[in-house]
Amino acid sequence: MYMAPNLNLALEWTSSETQPLVLGALSFLTLILFSAAAWPKLKILLNAKAAGRNDRILERIKITLKIAFCQTKLMQDKSAGWMHALIFWGFLILLFRAAEFFFIGFFPETDFSFLRSTPLVMAYAWVKDLAVVLVTLAVFFALYRRLWVKPSRLTLSGEGVLILALILAIMVSDMVFDSAFLALHPEGHSGPIGLTLAVVFKKLSNNILRDLHSLAYWAHVSSIMIFLILLPRSKHFHILTSIPNVFFSKLNSGHDLNRIDFEKAETFGVTKTEDFNWKQMLDLHTCTQCGRCDRVCPAWTTDKPLSPQQLTVDLRDRLNSPPDSDVPLLGETIEDETIWSCTTCGACESACPVMIEYVDKIIGLRQGLVLTEDRYPKEFISAFKSLETQSNPWGFPNASRSNWAKDLGVPIWDKTQPTEYLYFVGCNGSFDTRGKKITEAVVQTLRDAGVDFSILGNDEGCTGDPARRAGNEYLYDMLASKNAQTFKEKGVRKVVTHCPHCFNSLKNEYPEFGSQLEVIHHSELLQKLIQDGKVISKSSEEEKIVFHDSCYLGRHNGIYDAPRETLKTNSIKEIEQNRETGTCCGAGGARFLLEENTGTRMSHHRLDELMVNEPNTIAVSCPYCVLMLEDAVKAKNLNVKVRDIGEMVEKKN
Repeated sequence: MYMAPNLNLALEWTSSETQPLVLGALSFLTLILFSAAAWPKLKILLNAKAAGRNDRILERIKITLKIAFCQTKLMQDKSAGWMHALIFWGFLILLFRAAEFFFIGFFPETDFSFLRSTPLVMAYAWVKDLAVVLVTLAVFFALYRRLWVKPSRLTLSGEGVLILALILAIMVSDMVFDSAFLALHPEGHSGPIGLTLAVVFKKLSNNILRDLHSLAYWAHVSSIMIFLILLPRSKHFHILTSIPNVFFSKLNSGHDLNRIDFEKAETFGVTKTEDFNWKQMLDLHTCTQCGRCDRVCPAWTTDKPLSPQQLTVDLRDRLNSPPDSDVPLLGETIEDETIWSCTTCGACESACPVMIEYVDKIIGLRQGLVLTEDRYPKEFISAFKSLETQSNPWGFPNASRSNWAKDLGVPIWDKTQPTEYLYFVGCNGSFDTRGKKITEAVVQTLRDAGVDFSILGNDEGCTGDPARRAGNEYLYDMLASKNAQTFKEKGVRKVVTHCPHCFNSLKNEYPEFGSQLEVIHHSELLQKLIQDGKVISKSSEEEKIVFHDSCYLGRHNGIYDAPRETLKTNSIKEIEQNRETGTCCGAGGARFLLEENTGTRMSHHRLDELMVNEPNTIAVSCPYCVLMLEDAVKAKNLNVKVRDIGEMVEKKN
């Protein structure tokens, strides 16, 4: 059988009997080589710890469609985003075209020419050609960026160029295949590319056209096969793992940390890559090495040794290495200072286009250092002891926790006559000199607005957030269990707090300890009180205010509007790094307890960003951010006020 009119086959170099055999042999070899590299990775995932990501299927499908298929997170960087999106969308369209190439190769004697003239197939031919053109343009742009622009955040390698070259070969061979066929058979059907290029190809001899036609076919299928063989052997494995990684991404606010059963657990924290759960391992295989995480990381930006991208690559390489390696994961593969440089701010997670989670891995590695290897910064020695004995990280007597309230007449919670809200003050608001001023301002505002509230007094304890973020899960468990028991015994149901770290722990992590609380941040309550006309903003229209977003209130819990709406919005001069892209002050992840001896201080870097708009006031919704930024203001000798939003409202006259 030769090539029948209207039937676009590639039988110039092979017969209809041998072509399926040749294609089958090549396909089988491809499958073997692909499986040889992919199966070990899959086997590790199948044997890994559970992650519990099989819930809320409809919500997961919605997120997958939005982020994976619509590429919304990639569009944060418009030029690179459109480039990747066009290649991705083009590939989805061209999957049917790839199937056609293999179908005609395996079944060369099947006559499906009647389909060529159907409206659906004709429409697809035009859509397919549009995809080919757009993917080709996107590939040329990608090559231009890699070979000439060379963005600093990109990991430049020959592997990336090779993959782009293969994609280009697939596109060019597709165009040549149709064009050569139409030049030989003008009565055939094709999209606009074939119709256009066939005019040029007709100037070639029939022998050359036949060779070009088969060359295009075998170049096309060979490029696809080589592409598949390379995928599990390179960072481009993310092409297969990114969609499932997005589907199984965390849906809840917070860090999705889980309590350790210290009576049953055989290991504590992460000391080897096998200690990660399957979703964390899938994260490692999904990294595209695009560098977006590094670009927003406050530690990396201020010359700390933590690169979220390199951390992921190092963990991935270790995961793929022989399991009997003598090189320790902690201290060798991943240096201690790298692990302790993280503020757990989540900027890397917010920037990642494939929803990789970093914070839980950092905390797991810290747990390994603290609980298993008993190795951590010296500043934590006294902090851990103080948290254990006095329920605060600075060593103040716990019996003095409510001293700030003595002269204010703040009521203590009475389970027989409970108030509407329990005001959970937190360690900073109870002991720190500056923090107590914020607490007093919040108390005055709540009183002015007629809010029914009381405090636990000396029965309040640290939520354990600093201990958990520092990797001391045992200490955190002890502190959280005690607080949860107190809430239960006293019948506490509704809690308001001005500390985002307390807010995050009580709302997202205490349910695992049996506490079913309605937890709100003071910004949310102040927003409601302003809407009800009970309090108003103190700020004037002439005042220039910039707003600094707390990581634990914003990125980790999605609260951005409430704190802004407590102020006169006309007074707020937003800076570029705001809301989801806001930069950390440097206090999170228990780093407020550590000295910052490497690189630039993160608080100084953040202050420089905030001062671009030359504000009179920096408005903040976290007491730790207030401390860090005020210290930076003093160090730089600047004339600007740092104020919590609780200090920026007053009773309506």
